[in-house]
Formats: sequence, C-alpha cells, structure tokens
Amino acid sequence: MNVPLKTRHPLAASRSAIFISCIMFALLLGVHARLLAETLDWQDFERFVRDGKIATADGTAALESWSRKLEKAFPPEGFGKDKFFPLADHGKEHIGGFRGEGYRPEGYRFLDGNAHKGHPALDIFILDADRDGLEDRTGKHVEVLAVADGVVLSSFDGWENRRELRGGNYVWIYHPALRMFSYYAHLHEVMVGTGERVRGGEQIATLGRSGKNASLSRSPTHLHLMLLEVAGMHPIDPYPFLLQASARR
Repeated sequence: MNVPLKTRHPLAASRSAIFISCIMFALLLGVHARLLAETLDWQDFERFVRDGKIATADGTAALESWSRKLEKAFPPEGFGKDKFFPLADHGKEHIGGFRGEGYRPEGYRFLDGNAHKGHPALDIFILDADRDGLEDRTGKHVEVLAVADGVVLSSFDGWENRRELRGGNYVWIYHPALRMFSYYAHLHEVMVGTGERVRGGEQIATLGRSGKNASLSRSPTHLHLMLLEVAGMHPIDPYPFLLQASARR
C-alpha cells in the first residue's frame, strides 16, 4: 500500500519563512550595530587624540589596532575608487599655493592632535572678499563633497567662536577602497553623522569660517583638506589626488 507523503500546511511554511526572515534581519541588525559601534568608538578615540587625553604609547597601540579593525569591519568591496573634488563649482585652479606647495607634512603626527605641527594638507579657496563665508558669485555657502565613497567615522559641529580648536567644525571619512582617511575642516554646517555611508561627490557639509585662525578676518575663506594613510595615519600629498579628481560644476 502506498502511503501518501505528508505535506506541510501552507501556514506552517509561511511561519517558517517569517521565522527565517526574522533571524536574518536580526543578524543584519547585529552586523550594522557592530559596524556602528566601530565608528562610534573611533570617534571617541579621535576626540581623545584631538584633546591631548591619550598617552603616546597607548595611542600608537590603538592606531595599529584600528588599522586592522577598520579593514575587517569595512571590506573594500562595494566602495568605489573614483575621486571627486571636494568643493562644488570649484576645481584645481582654486588650490592654494603653486602646484600644491601648501602641503608641508614635516613634523606632523596624528597623535599630537590639536597641537600638531606642520601643514599636512592643502587649502582650497573660494571667492569671498568680505569674509562672510559666502561665495561672492552666488551669495551662498559652498557645498563640501566627499572625495570618494566611504564611511563617516567622526563629525563635529560644536565649534564656538572662543574655542581654541584649530579645525573648527570638521568631518573624518574612511575610504575602504582607497585605504585612506579624508579630513575636512573649517566647515559651516555638517550634514552627515557618524556611521553614515557616503558616496563620492555627495554633499557632506557647507564651507564656513570655523576654527581658531580660519575665523579671523585676515584669513581667506577656505577648505582645509587632509588625506592620511590607514596604517599609521601618515599624511598623503593631496595634490596628485586633486589633479585626478572629477570636479562638479
């Protein structure tokens, strides 16, 4: 005698699918929570370094650890390598100095924080004769753009006029495919938060005049752009990078 196979009730199958979906969603949430925790922890680390609250030995060990943790947390797959100029409606002709001579990395150490030496960055200037932070051609704040695909690891928008913080309002972005960090300083409004993924060429802020020296009337309005290697946080010359970058006009 043939015994018919026992079939699953459609409702049972539906419940099973829902259960599996819930588990997958929970696992996905766990991954996102872990990645967000990584970015939040890095922001705390960056703040300690900035404010001079971490010993050199501890900071050096932390840098080695973070290099491995970030590469594991954010694999380069899925992040593009295309390069973008960091100011909308501006290009290489707005880079300060002659052929990038404003980049002076000698003496710079990330672990020196707000007291670091040198100028391991390039300044990109806008037309702002009256020093009000607005582009004279448009009367508006200039858009600051991510130089490549990445993840926001730290953002700060709490600068006040009397603060000694040199960078003013700023953003740190990690670029997995390029194995580097980008740092944008002297911002007006910060539009991205820690843990947020951004695309190259996407607006992350507007340019301003925040910062100890950048806020002074003698200082032309400019973006301070710094690029650093992931391993050791050593400076990268931004000039060749910017010459290859696509400008959004």
